Amino acid sequence: MPRTAGDLDQTKQDRRLLLVLLIVPVLVSLAAVWTLDQARADRSLFSLTNLVGPTTRSLLNGGGITVCTEEMGTRGNPICFHAARMPATAITVASGIRLFGDRYVPVACFKTILLLLPVEFAIYLAWCCLPRPFGRRLMVILLLLIPFFIPAFLADVTNLQVDEGFSYSFLAMAAAMLFLDWPGLRGVRGAVLFAAALDGLYLSKSGMLAAVLVLLVGFLALERQTKLRWLAVLLVAAAPLGWALHQHHASGRFSVGTSFDGINLHKGNNAGFLQNYPPTHGDSLDWYDFELNRGMSFPDEWSFNDYHLRAARQYLLTHPRETLSGDRRKLRILFFSVEKYGSTAIFGARQLIEIAGMLLFRLMFWIATVSAIVLLLRHRFEDDRSLRVAAATFLALVAASTLPYLAGFAYTRHVSILIYPSALFCCRLLCEPERD
Repeated sequence: MPRTAGDLDQTKQDRRLLLVLLIVPVLVSLAAVWTLDQARADRSLFSLTNLVGPTTRSLLNGGGITVCTEEMGTRGNPICFHAARMPATAITVASGIRLFGDRYVPVACFKTILLLLPVEFAIYLAWCCLPRPFGRRLMVILLLLIPFFIPAFLADVTNLQVDEGFSYSFLAMAAAMLFLDWPGLRGVRGAVLFAAALDGLYLSKSGMLAAVLVLLVGFLALERQTKLRWLAVLLVAAAPLGWALHQHHASGRFSVGTSFDGINLHKGNNAGFLQNYPPTHGDSLDWYDFELNRGMSFPDEWSFNDYHLRAARQYLLTHPRETLSGDRRKLRILFFSVEKYGSTAIFGARQLIEIAGMLLFRLMFWIATVSAIVLLLRHRFEDDRSLRVAAATFLALVAASTLPYLAGFAYTRHVSILIYPSALFCCRLLCEPERD
């Protein structure tokens, strides 16, 4: 059937809309980099905290992701860590330095644009599924753009020194491919792209391994071809297996995690936790590392890791009441708080903007969560398998993404990675045809 002039006009409007949806996030993000990072313009990238700077220097010098340091609270006992950081952060920053030199703002812009590409792909998938009714269409457009006006999300988009500044991107892409279920991405191409997103998610943060497994199960539930299922499984498994082999070669132990896992668990499960958590605004729990290591000496990173794992487990077994009190505080920060914890303190108008952004996030998150629960309970949707899989996957993803921080300790950035998946699930609900 030939296309009418009205159809052509609609196509042009849709393409212009797509252009806006792709350009606005980039412009807003780069503006955020320029605003937030000008104060760091003269700072060397090798001084980045969380060991990002030292591991980047080591990588550029051919030493792998290695750093010998006392910064983990072991004064007078420097430990050489080969397995403390996942590789995505150092590789990205090192690539930026190769291209632009040791210049903070250009490298921050490079990282921001590079990690926005998977999010742009998620936006494209949502655009492909835009509903025709004007009201729903407008809501989807707003949902795709609103996260870029939430400070907690922009902090992930622009940040160079926390894992969430990298994992948020791959999580958004994988969630979009599952939630929106666009037919154009089925087949080998879709399986490969989905596996690449999950590998990127894991290599950004080992704590996201449970989330990777949840998303993979969601894919397997939707994909009916056995060959494509196996292809996805093998490609996804390549990342943790490859990392474990690297760990053994570099540090002498096969591990799909890092040698910081122990102290991260201990930091959230110790006798002083309830007195120190949540941290005051602008502070973190890092200063307490010295207390956790007091009187101890470690020959290597794995003895350091194993000691803290044992200490944390012992505390969990012997202090169930205190553990429960700590868990309640962590849950409040993960799911209810509109204040930002674990980052630089801000005041005045910026603080009000930040709180407003968190309110928007909580609204999207709880609408998505309650809707997913309702969809799974209502039998009238039993015929829409992909919607039920999307709802179940969203709920399981929330649990898998937050469980490591419920076990350890939670900051706002640990849950901010769910901002875009929440928006995408809401988009899926709006893209569904109306039912009688």
